[in-house]
Amino acid sequence: MYKTMNQLQRLAQNCFVILLLTCCSIPSAVAQSSDILKKPRIGGFGNVSLGMHGSSFSQLPDVPNCCPEFTGGTGLGFFAGILYITPINTTWLLDMRMHYGSYSVDMTKSQILPVVLADGSTTNAEINYALTGSFTQMSVEPMVGYKLSDDLSLRAGIMAGYRVAATYDQSETLVQPLNGTFETGRRTRNVVSGDIAAVNALALGLTLGASYDLPLNTDRTMFLSPELLFTISPFDLVNDVSWKVQHIRFGLALTFVPPDVEDSLDEYQLYDVARRTPLPTKDAPGVAFVSNITVTGITEDGRTSSSQGLRIEEFASTRVRPLLPYVFFDKNSAALATRYHQLSQDQVDNYSLENFYNLDALVTYRQMLNIIGKRMSESPNASIVVTGCTDDTEDKSAGNLSQQRAITVKSYLVNTWGINADRIATEMRGLPAAPSKSTETDGQAENRRVEISSSDPSIISSVTSLDTMRVFEPTGMRFMPSIDPQIPISSWTVFVSEDERIIRTFHDADPIPASVDWRVAEQSGFIPRGTRNIEYMLVVQDSTGNIVPSENKTIPVSEITLEDKKRSGGTDKTVDRYSLILFAFDKSELSSESQAIVSNIKSRIKTNAQVKIVGYTDRSGADDYNQKLSEQRAKAVASALGVTNATIVGLGERLPLYDNTTPESRFYSRTVEVMVETPLR
Repeated sequence: MYKTMNQLQRLAQNCFVILLLTCCSIPSAVAQSSDILKKPRIGGFGNVSLGMHGSSFSQLPDVPNCCPEFTGGTGLGFFAGILYITPINTTWLLDMRMHYGSYSVDMTKSQILPVVLADGSTTNAEINYALTGSFTQMSVEPMVGYKLSDDLSLRAGIMAGYRVAATYDQSETLVQPLNGTFETGRRTRNVVSGDIAAVNALALGLTLGASYDLPLNTDRTMFLSPELLFTISPFDLVNDVSWKVQHIRFGLALTFVPPDVEDSLDEYQLYDVARRTPLPTKDAPGVAFVSNITVTGITEDGRTSSSQGLRIEEFASTRVRPLLPYVFFDKNSAALATRYHQLSQDQVDNYSLENFYNLDALVTYRQMLNIIGKRMSESPNASIVVTGCTDDTEDKSAGNLSQQRAITVKSYLVNTWGINADRIATEMRGLPAAPSKSTETDGQAENRRVEISSSDPSIISSVTSLDTMRVFEPTGMRFMPSIDPQIPISSWTVFVSEDERIIRTFHDADPIPASVDWRVAEQSGFIPRGTRNIEYMLVVQDSTGNIVPSENKTIPVSEITLEDKKRSGGTDKTVDRYSLILFAFDKSELSSESQAIVSNIKSRIKTNAQVKIVGYTDRSGADDYNQKLSEQRAKAVASALGVTNATIVGLGERLPLYDNTTPESRFYSRTVEVMVETPLR
């Protein structure tokens, strides 16, 4: 029997290795998107169980049996239940299960004994001892999973259960001689069945295993997952009896990602309904809570401001916006994202870089391929190299994504802008030469890109324009939403509007944050001249869909335009704004492109100018670390400028320049801005 059990254990080990090798060799149809990877899954599972029982006892407590010793056996069973899988991060997950299990075992033992027959002769008698045990249990099984890939994961955890039933059937049968009987006159004896009174109610064991996710739809929200699990228990099934069981389970789990609970109204409909909804009165019948929101100004360095309104002043300005020479792609995709502005062939002839007057740096960036196309058209001797890159988590079965991405960019410049294909070389690689942190979702998105370099620096140089800069005082607004009393809600939205036109929204599910910050310049293009008030309100939806608005409040706005200054003859100044990006991830050294911008700035600074140098970071990393990194970046630029009386500030990720939801917005946040104020009189 022990030999048989050893063979079964070796079989289980071989099955486990085969499952791992098979899963590693099966490419997933489409790798999971970063959003899906972050979402929990629920479902059910069913396992067939092979129980390997090892024992050393002759009888159950208080159950007569003449067996010399039961040494073990095997039996089949099943486990089925529900499960909940939630990611901890991109590498680890938590797998929580609750299940019902039923399993049995057949143990037999044969014995040869000499017996005396009725005629006085002797012979050997063969006696078969049989014991069948059946068990049912309810269990919980929390496990931690380690992801070897998006689809393959290892499991380790604990099974803890309660045996709700345990029964046995027992008999002794005289096999030989055929004409013999026991002393009872029968060929069987000790035939008995019933409950195992001394069963160990606690079922406790260590579970190890592996699982592989097979997507059932293109959205990868439903999975069928073959799994192999091995549960080892050091505890006896029956008290005071040496009887242990190990389970090999093979089965399937069916899971799905629950759909997001979306608001039935879009933000414009929600805003319209909220403005027409009467304000609830606290403690009124049927009123679960009331909403409230307040606002305070915040300065560039994140401190609260005493200003009671918003002041806008216009200045003549030279604006320098560096061009990030990267095109980012969605996971497993080689198609240009819709956020990149693409032209038709008949629009190319009228395209002009002079139209970039007063455009934000991020808006300018999304015209990047057209800017490069225009510049290459005007510089016929210039050439570029287009290098496609991928991140480590992308589906390797989707073809050569690096090459496809490079070809996509080249094809746009050739087909739309008419650039000779010989002027555009394509290269491919895995991770970029200077990758972002590939263990984080943001870093992975930043590594899925095409990099563009040129023999002519002017092709990817900064975009410069003479703008009218609008300076906002205070720099930002801090909204502080709340409900009274504090209870769970479905969602909340902060609306910022001008004359019933939405300027900015902040939206999320429960809980309501203590505050949300808005850098006003982000939406400067949506605040028209002549604005006198900006309105804001909080709209909360409860679990039943009821809409609970706050009072619609106002921020008074005052504005001083260039025309106002000319009419009054007052003293004015120019405010030039220079942005330097291309700081590598987690670095503060100036790139060659940024050094060229610094040299240009240095030549423009007059002796009577006031210079302010402000460093920023993106959202990656700890707050205190980002603060130091932003200071290092600002000091590096100050040193390169050689300006001794400059104001040098590091702001880290406080009041970020952009919302950091896209790769390019994070790159443009790894910046130093140089503000040069020069009096005109």
